[in-house]
Amino acid sequence: MGKQEKVGESVLEQIEAARRVAILRDSIKQEEDGHYSEAIDGYRQIIDQDHGTPEEEEARERMLDLAFLFESKGQSYRAKHLYWLLELLYTPQRFEDIKEARRARVKEILDQVHAEKRAEEERKAHVEAQE
Repeated sequence: MGKQEKVGESVLEQIEAARRVAILRDSIKQEEDGHYSEAIDGYRQIIDQDHGTPEEEEARERMLDLAFLFESKGQSYRAKHLYWLLELLYTPQRFEDIKEARRARVKEILDQVHAEKRAEEERKAHVEAQE
C-alpha cells in the first residue's frame, strides 16, 4: 500500500502545483488588465496557502511591486494597505498578533543600529588612540 500512497502524494503535489500556477497566471493577467484588487486576492491566496514555493515568492514580489506602483501614483492608502496585508501574512506564528511582531521587529532594528553605532565609536576611538 506504501507505493500507492506515494503515487497518490505525487499526483496530489502535481495538482497543487498546477493550481498555484493557474492562480498566479490569472492574477498576473488581472494585474496587467488593471484589475488590481482581483490580482491582489490571488496573490494573497498563494502567499497564505503555499509558503516556500516559487509561486509564493513571485506573488510576494508582485504585491510589493503593486505597492510601489500605488505609491508612485499618489495612492498611499492602497500601498499602506498592501504593506499591512503582507506584514499580516508573514507574521511569525510565535507572536500573538501583529503588534507584538512589530515590536519585536523594531527591537531587532534598534539593537542592530545600536550595535553599529558602538562599533563605529570603537573604531573612532581606536583610530584616535593610534594617532
